[in-house]
Amino acid sequence: MTSESLREQHESLGRAVTKLISEQAAKLDSAPVTSPATPAELRTLFDEPLPINGMPAEDILAQFARDVAPHAMRIPSPRYFGQFNPTPLAIGVWADALCSALNQNAGAWRNGPTSALMEDRAIRWLCELLGYGPGAFGVLASGGSEANLLALKCARDSVADNITGLGMRAAGELVVYASEQCHFSVEKSVDILGLGRKSLRKIETDSRFHIRLDLLREAIDEDRAEGRVPCCIVGMAGATSTGVIDSLPELAAIAREHNCWFHVDAAYGGGLAFSDRHRDKLRGIELANSITFDPHKWMFVPFACGATLVRDGGSVLRDSFDISPEYLSEDRGGADVEYDFFRYGQMGTRRFNALKLWMAFKFMGKRGYAETVERHIELTEYFAGRLDELPDFERVGEIETAVCCFRYLPQWARALAQTDQDRVQQALQQRIEKSGQAFFPSTILHGRRALRVNINSYLTEARHVNDLVELLVVEAQQIQKGEF
Repeated sequence: MTSESLREQHESLGRAVTKLISEQAAKLDSAPVTSPATPAELRTLFDEPLPINGMPAEDILAQFARDVAPHAMRIPSPRYFGQFNPTPLAIGVWADALCSALNQNAGAWRNGPTSALMEDRAIRWLCELLGYGPGAFGVLASGGSEANLLALKCARDSVADNITGLGMRAAGELVVYASEQCHFSVEKSVDILGLGRKSLRKIETDSRFHIRLDLLREAIDEDRAEGRVPCCIVGMAGATSTGVIDSLPELAAIAREHNCWFHVDAAYGGGLAFSDRHRDKLRGIELANSITFDPHKWMFVPFACGATLVRDGGSVLRDSFDISPEYLSEDRGGADVEYDFFRYGQMGTRRFNALKLWMAFKFMGKRGYAETVERHIELTEYFAGRLDELPDFERVGEIETAVCCFRYLPQWARALAQTDQDRVQQALQQRIEKSGQAFFPSTILHGRRALRVNINSYLTEARHVNDLVELLVVEAQQIQKGEF
C-alpha cells in the first residue's frame, strides 16, 4: 500500500461514514431510544467465526448499518434522560476522527508534541474555570472513575513521604470519608490503592441527600480514637443519583482541621462553573486539593474524556506517578519533561483526547456552555413543576443541577409495603424503557427505589419534556394494583 492508496481509502470511507453519521443524527428525534433486542438475539447477530480472509470495507459498513446502529441505545437522543451521557458535539465527533488519523501518543512529549501542549492549555482552562490559581495543574483521564483514582492516590501518598516505595505499611490504617451518595469509583479506588473497601466510610445524608457534617465529625473522632489515620474527605458536586452538591466550604474546613486531603468529585456538577447564575453552588470548590471533572458530561465532549485537577500543581501528581523508563530517559535538556503526561498518571500510551476538548472549548466558549447549562436547569425545573401538578407522583429531594428524582405513588400504591412500592417504580421504568419512546433509570435513595430524570442533551426542548410527562401518565395508568 502507498500513501496515495491510503488517501483514496480515507476519501472513500470518509464519504460513506459521513453519510452513516448524518443519517443517525437525522433519526435522533424520531427513532426509538432503546432496542427491544435481547442479549441472546444480539448474540446471534455477531456469532461469527474468526475472520480468515478480509472483506470489503463497504460490506463491513453495511453490517454496521444493519446490525449495530439499530440496536445501540440512542444516548444522543433528546429523549434520553439517563445518566450524565449527553449528545456529543459534532466538532468533537470529527475531532476524534482527526485524533485517530494523527495517532499521536499523548504520553510523552516527543511522541505527541502538539497533543502535550494542547493538553497543557486545556487543563489550564479547566483550572481557571473552577477557580484554581495559575499554579494549579492536572491531567486528562479516561473519565471520572480514573480521575477519582488518580486523586485518591495523591491523597494516600500525602500521608507519608515513603509510601510510594514501601506501600501501606509506611502509612498505617488510612480512612477515606464520603457521602453515601458518592460514586462507586471511590470504593473501587480505595480497593485498588490497597486501603481495602472497608476503609471507605460512607456517611449518611440528610433529607436533601447532602452529607451530614455532624456524622462526619463523629466518624473522624472515632477513627482517631481507635488509632486509624483520617486521610481524605470526598465532597460531591453533582452526585450521580441526585445531582446534589455537598457543603464544600464546611467540608474544606473539616479537612483542614483534621489534616485530611480534600477532594471534590465534580465530574458532572463542575459544569455549573460556566454559568454566573449557578456557579455559586460550587462555592468552596477552589479550596479542594484535587477535583474530578468530566468534559464528556456537561461539556458534550465524546466519550471518553475526564480530568484530575490539583490545586498545588503538577509536582503533586509527579510525586505520586513519575517514573523514567530507559527508552524515555535520555537527556533532552529537561525543558520538555514537564510535558511528558505519562508522568502525571498511570497510563503510558494515551489517546490525544485534548484535541476534542480544545475544539469543544473553542466552539462553544464559556458563554455557549453557560447558556446550555442554564437552559438544562430551567427545563428540569419545568419538568418538576409538571410533576407537582400530578397527584399520583411525588418529588424526592430538590433541584440543584439538572436532575429530578420522583416516585409514582397513586393512592392504591401508598397502602402497599415499601418493597412493593419499590416494585411499582421499577415496573413503570421498565414499561417506558421497553416502549423505546424515552429512557431514564431508577436509583436507590435512603433505601427506597426512586425514578431519576436528567436533562443532559442540548437537543432536548420543552416539547420533549411534555412528551415525557404524558408518557409517564399513560404508562402509569397501565400498572394496575397487584399487576407489576
